[in-house]
Formats: sequence, structure tokens, C-alpha cells
Amino acid sequence: MKTRFLSRWMIAIIIVSVSFYGCSNQDEDFDSITNNVVDPVDNGNTNGGTTGGGTAGGGTQASTQGEITLYSVLGEAIQLQVNYQVTGQDLTYQNDVARHQELWGQTKDVVPSSHRNYMNEFMIYNGEITGSAGYVYETASDLSTWQMGLAINYADDQNELLYTIIHEFGHILTLNNTQLDASVSSGACGNYFPGEGCSKAASFINKLYDLGWADIWSEYQQAQGSETALQAFYNQHQDRFVTNYAATNPGEDIAEVFATFVTMSGQPAGNTIAERKILLMYDEPELVTLRDYIRSNLFGNRKSVSLTPGSWSRANTIGTHTSSYCGVTNRH
Repeated sequence: MKTRFLSRWMIAIIIVSVSFYGCSNQDEDFDSITNNVVDPVDNGNTNGGTTGGGTAGGGTQASTQGEITLYSVLGEAIQLQVNYQVTGQDLTYQNDVARHQELWGQTKDVVPSSHRNYMNEFMIYNGEITGSAGYVYETASDLSTWQMGLAINYADDQNELLYTIIHEFGHILTLNNTQLDASVSSGACGNYFPGEGCSKAASFINKLYDLGWADIWSEYQQAQGSETALQAFYNQHQDRFVTNYAATNPGEDIAEVFATFVTMSGQPAGNTIAERKILLMYDEPELVTLRDYIRSNLFGNRKSVSLTPGSWSRANTIGTHTSSYCGVTNRH
């Protein structure tokens, strides 16, 4: 049975070597991270359907798309929910629980406790099948809870890993139920509709859409279906985007703007629309607080971290889909 791990609503950072075409956030040292996991409960409980079921800790659920271990998020800690049936290198990855805890610790460096209530699941997976380094998708139809996944085999580069976490947190931050109303259809939505619900008038993504997308939306739609046309769209409007990848759609744009907002050392002058998108985030006290939290954790305590805005490995790629979400199997 196809699992929701490959839901069509998934958002992911793809790390394949070709351009996109087709679909379209702790204060402690790592030494103490392994003490944060809640003891696994091997009591026969299932995963409630989120990944197609499976006994907690039992390894009875087959891995079809690189799934290795699924955890429940319980505040500061994660609790084992499913160990998937894996062999070979994936079994080695599965047994490396200390590494799982390091990845969770780095996630907490980016996602503060005040926002972890949006994350109810944390997946460790192998990104080779899907060609992704990380993803998020909603686990509740009202967008109130989300799963975040990190590819353990693509997590050795600390800077890339942290950028991935920041970018994916940006999706949760801007597409959760405080920002969108999942009960409103596209036809009834008077604001920007990213695909999973109607953006609220004061939402981050609606403001970004009004600033940098509304007046060129018809051009963007006309560019769909051709990688050449989409690249030409970006070339024509590149002063509106912090990276090529941001031109994929408003959902990826706001995640890239958030990542740039966090990693940039100071405020831009606002000379371009791309810079004014970043300044939109400085207008939001919540986002400034989040930026301070992340930068304190990553740059204050981890002197080896070197995150330069727009320097991640896929910054110069671009997608072609109008929705904020898409299944990674549809990426090329």
C-alpha cells in the first residue's frame, strides 16, 4: 500500500544533480542529546495510518520509499513509533540511534519549543529513492500538525543539513493552520491559494504573494510546462527572488526567503523586491524572535557553522509547479 510518506502534499528539498522539472527550527550540547529520547513503547500500538501502520518498535512495516525509523515528537523528546523493515546500509542507519538523536537535536536548534507543537512526527529516512534531503507534510487535514523527515545519508554536511531544516521549518511556519484555512476551497478563497488551503489575509504567504507574485502571476502560469520558459521567467524577474529555487512557486519562495532572513547577517536595504520580501519578515515580531533563536543556537554555539544565504547546493535549480506541495516521486 502506498504510504503517506510519498503523499502528493509533501514538500521536499531535492538533491538530485539535474534541475527541477515536473512537480511542483535547542540549547544543549550534542553530548547530552542521546538522553532526550523517550524509551520506545513496544506494545503493539500502530501508527494510526500516517505511514500505513506498523507496530511500534517492531519493524513490521515495509520500507517502500526509504523510510527507516519514524518517531513521535513529544516536546523536547522523540519516541520510537515505527522501525521499518530494512536491510544492509539502511539497517546500519536504523541502528545508529545516537545519530537520530543528533539530527533531532539539530532540528531543535532550529525549531523552538514554542513551535514544536506543529510537529508531531519525525522521520529518519534514506533519501536516495526520492532524491531528497528533507521534507515536511501535514499529518492533520486542518494543517495543525506536520511530519518532518531528514535523510540520514545526506546529513554529513552540517551546513547543508541545517539549511535544509531551516527551509523545511519555513514551510511549517508559513503553511500551518494559523496561516491557512484548509476548509476554504480555491473557488471561495479571496486571497492567495497555495493548494492546501486559503491563505488568511494577514498570513505571511499572502503578504509575500501580494508583494512579489500577484502582478506577474499570469506570466508565471504561462511559463509552466517548459523548463526553458520557466528559466526565462526567472531571468526576467530575478530581482524578485532570493534564489532560483524561490521562483518555483510562492510556497518555495517564502521558505527560501525565511532561510535567507535567518542566515543573512543583517537587514537588506530593500532596493529590490527580493530584499523587500526579506524586510516583510522583519515586520513580524514572531519571525524576528525565531531568527534570534536560531542564530543564537547555530552561530553562537557552533563556531564551525557557515551558512551563507543562497549558497546551498540546489539554490540554482528551479521547479515548475504552482502548488506549495508536491510528491517527491514527481520530481526529476
